[in-house]
Amino acid sequence: MKIDHIHFFVEDAIAQRRWFANYLGWTPEKSLILPDRMVEILRYRHTFFVVSSPRRADSPVADYLRHHPPGVADVAIAVDDLAAMFSRVKAKQHTSGSFATILDHLTDLRHQTHSPVWTRIEGWPGIQHTLIEHQPPATYPLKHLPQAPQDIDHVVLNVPQGQLQAATTFYQHLLGLQKQQSFKIQTDRSGLQSQVLFCPENQVYLNINEPTSKNSQIQTFLDVNQGAGIQHIALHGDPIVATVAALRRRGMALLAVSRAYYDQLQQRLQTCPRVPMGAEEWQQIVEQQILIDWQLQKPESLLLQTFTRPIFAKNHFFFEFIERRCAAKGFGEGNFLALYQAIEAAEAEVLGVR
Repeated sequence: MKIDHIHFFVEDAIAQRRWFANYLGWTPEKSLILPDRMVEILRYRHTFFVVSSPRRADSPVADYLRHHPPGVADVAIAVDDLAAMFSRVKAKQHTSGSFATILDHLTDLRHQTHSPVWTRIEGWPGIQHTLIEHQPPATYPLKHLPQAPQDIDHVVLNVPQGQLQAATTFYQHLLGLQKQQSFKIQTDRSGLQSQVLFCPENQVYLNINEPTSKNSQIQTFLDVNQGAGIQHIALHGDPIVATVAALRRRGMALLAVSRAYYDQLQQRLQTCPRVPMGAEEWQQIVEQQILIDWQLQKPESLLLQTFTRPIFAKNHFFFEFIERRCAAKGFGEGNFLALYQAIEAAEAEVLGVR
């Protein structure tokens, strides 16, 4: 699985293009005026993002916005062989009724001979996928060159409580992903259960979350989004310190991290057999309020993260910027738990709660 592009449906594509360029530093590539929509195409490193807004009431974009706030409507996937995907899905169709719609779409592809072949399907309810087969002719001289680097580390899909297992099975069978770790984050105020799916060929992850409490941040997203949807997209941001500093210079609002979080990290560092960073870098990380996680047995494999605040007024979608050093695994499970606990401790202190 390789993500070809991410498609946002918004109310004003031109304004959103300016926002992405001004605050995230993305490069505008192309503008299109189609009969039913405005389309803006931007690039972050090697990855393309498409932004569409409606020009007519009968536009599919307008229909989406009647049911959901602005956000990610389509995660487009580049596949090597749609016919092979058709065969795999057909063999698994007994496991999910949702595959019937996919099979209807893929059946039509057998009659297409041009390249690239593509189709659009509904993935999990609330999100669609454009499937694109990039199949150059045998005479194409650059056929065997490696693909451009994958700039998306992971995509996070939130589903209602009780749907995690079904959604996991769906994407395993559709995209041939491998099940990786699962984890649960629970504090006194919030909770979530997460299953990680992984594509080893392109080193990209799909994380699926469900809420485990009524006041979970996952449930809040589902309520505002009016159903399942993409909560956030993690982009490779190495080197993370320079990336975060540039975001702050542009005025990008990022998640604030309390001093209590770093006090807890200092305690964890004291248990490390090897210090994973120097004093100067530690100070830069604290100044830029970057989250850090590592495994005790391999502290040099650092996972560094920062999160934007929600980028839409009517949605809780946000971006994550991530750096994985020395093939760091995971998604900052210790990071998040420590962060949530630090925030709750700080709030309790202000309220005088013991």
